[in-house]
Amino acid sequence: MKNILLCLYCLLFFFNGMAQAKKQDSVAILIIDRMSDVIGDLQSCSFHLNTSQDIADTVGIIKKFAAYDVYMGGPDKMLVNAHGWHGHRQFMYNGTDLAYYSFDENNYGILPVPDNIIAMIDSVHEMYDIDFPAADFFYPAFTDDLLEEADSVLYLGIDVIEGKEYFHIQAISKERTYQFWIDNNAYNLPAKFVITDRTKPGNPQYAASFSDWKINPDLPDAMFDFQPPPAAAKVRIMSKTGN
Repeated sequence: MKNILLCLYCLLFFFNGMAQAKKQDSVAILIIDRMSDVIGDLQSCSFHLNTSQDIADTVGIIKKFAAYDVYMGGPDKMLVNAHGWHGHRQFMYNGTDLAYYSFDENNYGILPVPDNIIAMIDSVHEMYDIDFPAADFFYPAFTDDLLEEADSVLYLGIDVIEGKEYFHIQAISKERTYQFWIDNNAYNLPAKFVITDRTKPGNPQYAASFSDWKINPDLPDAMFDFQPPPAAAKVRIMSKTGN
């Protein structure tokens, strides 16, 4: 009996210690959950995204900039028009294929992909190392994934930026620090985020700002079907395995 009580005491002590080790602010979690619920209920959306990314160079860390116009329709349609340090590119996903087109080189590639946006994003990242900016916000498990990774998730109050109010939330893990600014309005959509990598020299950052959100716009299916421009060359996109 003493041994059983001792085991129970040890388990309670262990789980209590785990709970105390993670600082999870209920207000922060409520705001993040609200944001995720709103995004999850969208039938369609579009937004503009400006990003900056710290890149290691021979002279140290330099910043690279890019801009994206993103259109998403239902569970299986997406168009991303990208300008920036990778050039002018477009990705068009119609639920069956993902088309990549380079405006600078006038070439394109077609990839067979899964039949929903989230699975497609996971697939092309794993196979081709292609990333879509701010995609994490559209994952149903966004809050759970953040709470699992982070040692602390804190609500830092309201910030006023250019006359608008935003909820400011910070999450810290062993490897990264996250900061989120979320609209203090009826929609609670993401407005800005900054990710700081604490494992690399100089603590490089990735930052992104959302603007021009459109909620449930009418997006015709035809805009997600790729038509190669005249004289465009079709190229093969190699996977990370060389296939």
